[in-house]
Amino acid sequence: MKTKILLLTLGLLSNLIIYAQIEYHVSPDAGKNGKGTLEAPFNSIEAAKQKVAKVNKNMQQDIVVYLHGGTYQLTSPIMFKEKDSGTNGHSIMYKAYKNEVPLISGGEKVTGWEQVSGNIYKAKLNRESKLRTLFVNGQRMRMAGTEEPIKGFGQWGNFEVKGTESWAFDGGSSMDGVKFKTEDVAAFKNAEDVELVQCNVWTEKIYCIREAQQIGDTTILKLQQPYGAIATTMGWAAKIKPASKFVVRNAQELLNTPGEFYFNRKTQTLYFYSNGEDMSTAQVIAPLSDGLIRIEGTSTESRVRSIRFEGIDFSYDHWNLMEIEGSHAFAGVQSSGLAIQYISDGNWHRTEYNCTSVPRGTVEIKNAENITFDKNSFERLSSAIAINLVNDVKNCKVNGNYFYDLLGNSVNVGHPQHYKIGDGHLFSPDVEGICENIHITNNYIRNVCLDFRQLEGITAFFVANVKIDHNDIAGMPYGAITMGWWWGNSGLPPSKVAKNNSMSFNKAGNTHRVLKDGGIIYTLGEQPGSVIEGNYLYKGRRCIYPDDGSAYWTIKRNVIDNRIPGEKNIIWLHIWRDNCHDLVVQDNFVKSNNIKDNGKNTTIENTHHFMTSDFSEEAKEIMKLAGIQDEYKNIVPKKEPKRIELYPNDFKDTDH
Repeated sequence: MKTKILLLTLGLLSNLIIYAQIEYHVSPDAGKNGKGTLEAPFNSIEAAKQKVAKVNKNMQQDIVVYLHGGTYQLTSPIMFKEKDSGTNGHSIMYKAYKNEVPLISGGEKVTGWEQVSGNIYKAKLNRESKLRTLFVNGQRMRMAGTEEPIKGFGQWGNFEVKGTESWAFDGGSSMDGVKFKTEDVAAFKNAEDVELVQCNVWTEKIYCIREAQQIGDTTILKLQQPYGAIATTMGWAAKIKPASKFVVRNAQELLNTPGEFYFNRKTQTLYFYSNGEDMSTAQVIAPLSDGLIRIEGTSTESRVRSIRFEGIDFSYDHWNLMEIEGSHAFAGVQSSGLAIQYISDGNWHRTEYNCTSVPRGTVEIKNAENITFDKNSFERLSSAIAINLVNDVKNCKVNGNYFYDLLGNSVNVGHPQHYKIGDGHLFSPDVEGICENIHITNNYIRNVCLDFRQLEGITAFFVANVKIDHNDIAGMPYGAITMGWWWGNSGLPPSKVAKNNSMSFNKAGNTHRVLKDGGIIYTLGEQPGSVIEGNYLYKGRRCIYPDDGSAYWTIKRNVIDNRIPGEKNIIWLHIWRDNCHDLVVQDNFVKSNNIKDNGKNTTIENTHHFMTSDFSEEAKEIMKLAGIQDEYKNIVPKKEPKRIELYPNDFKDTDH
C-alpha cells in the first residue's frame, strides 16, 4: 500500500514538473541588481530577456516574464533574435502581472515650459530629428499647418535621373518643386521641416521640402530629392497634381491655432499653442524611440520562435516617413505599398512590384514563427503600421487587441515584393518567405490611419492561409480590410503565391470618409480557396470590391446595410472588370441589390434584399455573430470613441 502511495505521489510530482512554468518578474520601479523574483524583480525588460537567453536552450516548460505596472521607458526598440526564442515546443511569455498595466513607451516627457506670448509656450527638447507628433495630457496635437487646403500654382523646375542610381529603375526627369502664390504660402524660415499633403481618389501623398524661395508674388517649395522625383512621377491616381490643393504644415509661421505645435530643430526648441492647458502641470510627451519591438530572425532556416505578448500597452513611438538617401516622403502606390524607386513612366507593374516596399511597424516581425500578440493595447502611435508581419512569418496570432489613436493602420501582413518568392530584390533568396498560417482575429480598431489615410485598417499582400476574422473596424478614411496585390491589367502573369485566405465574420463600416474607390472589404489578385463569409458591413460606397484580377473567391452569407443618407449609387458588390473571374457569390443579405458585374464565370445567386423591410431573422443572427467574440468582449468600450481629426474637414479626395 505504501509503495502504491509513493508511486502515486511521484506521478503527481512528475506532472507538476511537466506542467510547471519558470517565472521571472520585472518592474520599472525596481532597483538595480534584481534577481527577477517577485520580491526583487528585474528593472527592465532587457534584463529579463538576457536572463531568459541563458536558460531557454532546452526548455522543459514555458517561461513567463511577468511585467508589473508602470512605464517601461525606451529610447530604441527592444530586439528579439533567435537566442530569445522558446524551444522544445514551449513558449516565452511577456505578460502583464495579474491586473496591473505595464506600458512600453517610446516617448520622453517635456518639461520646463515658458510662456512666449498669449497661449504660445516653449520648452527645450534635446533631439535632432523632426518631431511629427506631440501628446498633451494624453491628447494628440497637430503639426502647425494651414487651416484650409491651399491651391498650388503649378510645377517648378526639373530634376534629372540618370537611371544608374540605386533608387532608379530607369532614367528620366521629374518636377523639382511646387509653386504657390506668396499671399497663400510664405518663404518659410526652416523649409526643410515643411510638408505638403495631397489627396487623390485612393492615395494620399506627403511630400517633404528642402528649400523655400520667393520670386515676386510666387513662393517655390522645392522638394527633397531624390524622394521627390520618385513621389511625383508615380502613375494613375498616385500622380501629383501641382495645380490642385495641398495642406501645408510643420512651419513655425503657421503656428496660430490652439492644439498646434512646432519643433525648431536648429534651436532645439518646442513650441505649443495651448488650448487652455496649465503648462506648469501638463503631461507633455514627445515620441522618441523609432518603433518599440523588433522580432527578426536571420533567414528562413533561422527564425525567432515561440514568443507571446499579453496584456501590455504599447504607446508613443516615433517615425519620420520613408527615407531614401536622406530625403523623406510618404508616397503610396496603394494601401501600405509605398514607392521606393524612380520609374520614368510611373508604371510600377513593369518592375514586378520590386519598386515598392512597406513602412516598418511599431512592432516589426521578420523570419519568425509562433509569435502571438494577445489582449494588448496599441494607442497613441506614430508609425504607419502598428504590427507588421512583413516577411517569412509563420503560424502567428494577433488576437483580441485594442487599436486606437494611430497615425497608421493596425496590422499589415506580407509584402508587395512577394509577387515572386526568392527573386532576391529587397530580400535575399534565403531570407525571403511568404507569410502564412496567420490569425488576425477579434481586434477592436478605431481612430486609425489618422495621418496616413490611404491605408486600410488591416492589410495583406501575397499571403496564404491567413484569417482576418471577427474584427470590429469603423470610421476609416479609406477601407476596412484589404487582401491581395497584382492587377489583372498589369501585363504580368498572375502570381501563384496567395491562396486559402479568409476575411470573414467581421463587423466593419462607416468607411471612405476621405478617399474613395476601394471597398469596405477589398481584394486583388488570384487567391484560390479563399472566402468572404459572414461579415456585417455598413455605410460604405462600395461594400465588397473584388478589384482588377480578383479570382477564386467565395462570397457568401454576408449582411450588407448599404445605405448612406444623401448618397446615391451605393454598390454592395463591385466586380468592375472582365479580368475578375471565377467568383461564387451566394446567399447574401442586402438592403439594396445594386451591383456591378462585369466579371467572367461569376455566379451570383440567392441574394436576399430588404429595401423596404427589416432584415430577416437569419440575417440578424449573422449580424449578431459578426465582430468581436465573447472571449474578447471586454476590449469593446461601452461608448463609441470620439472621432480624432488632424486635417481640415474639407480636405478630402480631390474628385470626391
